[in-house]
Formats: sequence, structure tokens, C-alpha cells
Amino acid sequence: MEYLFYNKATVFYWTQSAFNEVGRHGPVILGGIWNAWSNALGREPQMQLDEFFAVPVSVKEEYAKTVRGILRAHESICSQVRKTIEENNRADAFIRMCKPWPDPRHFKLHSICEALVVVFDEFKFVAVEKHADGLRHFDDFAQNQSILLVRTGHENRLSAPISFESLKDKALPLARSEDMGTIDVIRVPLQVGVHFVAHLLLCEEAALPESVMSALPISREADHPFMKWEREAQEYGEERLARAQAQGKIEPFTTAAAVREVVLRHRFDIYPQHYDAPYPFKFFWI
Repeated sequence: MEYLFYNKATVFYWTQSAFNEVGRHGPVILGGIWNAWSNALGREPQMQLDEFFAVPVSVKEEYAKTVRGILRAHESICSQVRKTIEENNRADAFIRMCKPWPDPRHFKLHSICEALVVVFDEFKFVAVEKHADGLRHFDDFAQNQSILLVRTGHENRLSAPISFESLKDKALPLARSEDMGTIDVIRVPLQVGVHFVAHLLLCEEAALPESVMSALPISREADHPFMKWEREAQEYGEERLARAQAQGKIEPFTTAAAVREVVLRHRFDIYPQHYDAPYPFKFFWI
């Protein structure tokens, strides 16, 4: 699963205590992260490139007891990810369902991913009121959550060292009983942390333009991820639609748009009834 780290700015470590309490509210937190990330970048993530704020990793309790333990786990994970990526970039490797390994021209491991981690170690449930539009908004829920930002000490691949100085006036109590020693760590509101990581990413892309993987001149090439995503999505949708029609689950000649509308209206297991706003994101993260 190392390819999942491609084009993610950082790693979002869920400790077991926070993960157990989140339950079905995980997508609600993701909705707040998606909004904050899109706002910070000035655009929505390009999912054809698997681009997003972070790759989520659930941390076992034995490692989550201390930030130092999480950093040790992160170092091991990054070492394995980089080794696998380098090996598969040299070979014509395949991943799930015999799909070729992502093209290294368009997919990479961000340097920030190794230099900075995010730790979500406490979940706060809050009752969110409806707005004037009659909907409960993800941002209201997200603004009550907090995260730890932790420098790993591996910043040699960055254009400049990371500094939390700009976050000092927004810092919250660490709420950790351990001795941090020399570890540079800060707790901030979730949305503030997401904006900080986005700012780091934009600074790195400005300093190293060649690191930007979504350049428009190549986006219409037949083997570019944008084109592959479009073709595969169309083929998958047509195949599923034809199968459902053949099995008599839906009427012949039913359109994909009609099926989508029915699914969105009736899948309450995915869309919690107490959050009326539709999810802003287009993929499953947790």
C-alpha cells in the first residue's frame, strides 16, 4: 500500500483512542479537512493524482503512548515507503488488480511527508446547530477538533527548515503527560494545522517548481492520470450499470445519473442523518 503515500503532503496519524471514539463521524472530520485544504490551496484537490492533505494511518496503542513512539513508527514507515517506491519505479511493477505502478512523472513522495507529521489523538464530540440554509456544516464540527504538528528532524530534502513560530499565538495546551525533550511539537486547531501544511506545500512548490506534478501541458496525454481516471471511471460505471440491469435490479435503459441520485438519497449509512450538508469530498479516506 506504499503507493497511497504518493502526492500526500503529510501523514495523519490517528491514535487508537481517538479512532475508537470517532466511529461514523470520521467522514465528518474529513469534510472539514477537505474544506480547509481546498480553501488554503484556492482549489479542490486533484484526485486523479491522488493529491490530498495527508494519508491516514491508524497507530497501535503501543506506539501511540508517546509522540516519540509515533516518530519511530513514522521513520520506519517512510523508510519502507521510499525503498518500495524506488524499487518499483525502476521495474515495471504492478499493484492491485494488475494495474501498473503509478507513473513517477506524475506521482511522488512529498518531502514534507517525511519532515512533518500530524497526530490526531483526541476526539471531541460537539452538537452542531443548523445554519440559515437549514444545514449543519462540517466546518463547525472541525473547528472544535485539534491536532499535534510534529517535526521529525528529517528536513534535508526541504528548501527551508520548518518553523512553528507563526503558530505560537494559536497554540493550544499540548495535553500530553510525557516529557517531549527536544521534540518540536505544537497543538493547534485542526483547520489551522491544515492551512499550515498547505502553506508549506505551496512554499516548497514555489521554491522547487519541478516538484509540481500536475502541469497542464501533459494533462491531455493518453497515458496521463487525468485521462486514465476519466476512461476507467466511465468503463467502471458502464460495467456496473449493465450488470445491475442484467440482474434485474434496475430497469433497462436507466441512466447512471438516475442511479446516482437514488443512491445519494437513500444511503443513510454513508450520509449521517444529523449532518444534512452533502460531503464535499469525492473519495473514501477512513
